Amino acid sequence: MVIAGNRSDIKNTDTAYQCAVPFASEYRVLFLRGSQVTYLVDIEAFHGPLDLLLFLIEKNELDIYDIPIAFITDQYLQYLQTTGEFDLEKMGEFLIMTTYLLNLKSRLLLPRTNPSQSEDEEEQIDPREELVQKLLEYRRYKEAGQQLQQRELGLTERVYYRQAKGEPDRDEVLVVDLAALVRAYRNVMRRLPVPEPEAIIPEGDVNVSDKMMEILEILVQQKGKISFRQLFANISRRREGLALFLALLELIRLQKVKAQQNSPWEDIQLEMW
Repeated sequence: MVIAGNRSDIKNTDTAYQCAVPFASEYRVLFLRGSQVTYLVDIEAFHGPLDLLLFLIEKNELDIYDIPIAFITDQYLQYLQTTGEFDLEKMGEFLIMTTYLLNLKSRLLLPRTNPSQSEDEEEQIDPREELVQKLLEYRRYKEAGQQLQQRELGLTERVYYRQAKGEPDRDEVLVVDLAALVRAYRNVMRRLPVPEPEAIIPEGDVNVSDKMMEILEILVQQKGKISFRQLFANISRRREGLALFLALLELIRLQKVKAQQNSPWEDIQLEMW
């Protein structure tokens, strides 16, 4: 969006210098004629009449909770009169706000009636209250929009959480994904013989809880660290291998043991928390 006055204003000026200065959230162009500074307002620089009002309040350092309606209305009208040529459709909302401000100004200029006299409760409320609430709400949305825009552009500060030493993240169960563990388990099972279907060999029950204790004892003996292949190296039966694998998964879930893999297809390392 180009914010400037009519081109004829520049052509008719012997020495005109364009100077971009902050104008609300956008820019305006000042035309310097000697020592006199004149300006034209491009209404598109403001996102509606509330944006213009908020700019005027902040520019004049006014208290938003105690808006001098007479002063702000005069400022508002002055800015609209300096827009030059404009589209009435774009100016519709601004003209509605003008009517609203003039109505507020006239109500505040009228002498106050005696509070003891009967009158509607609504008349006892400050006529500016509705405008103040609208401006406060608009400012909140505007600031939120600016923060979202800065975040999108990567201009906001980023805060990285660093976990305290010695306190494991209770949400982080696996350092390595489950698929890698399943692949490692399948590789171990492939080397074990498949029992003949005809042969019925009674086998003693393999307790998963016992295997959990066995894994912890092995880790203690190995100074808290062992590879997946080493853990399953002495397994001779598939049923025992399954129980050991289930025991390992349960220990990982309980965060008694953690599994990590430095690179894909590399042997998985098991460590005690």
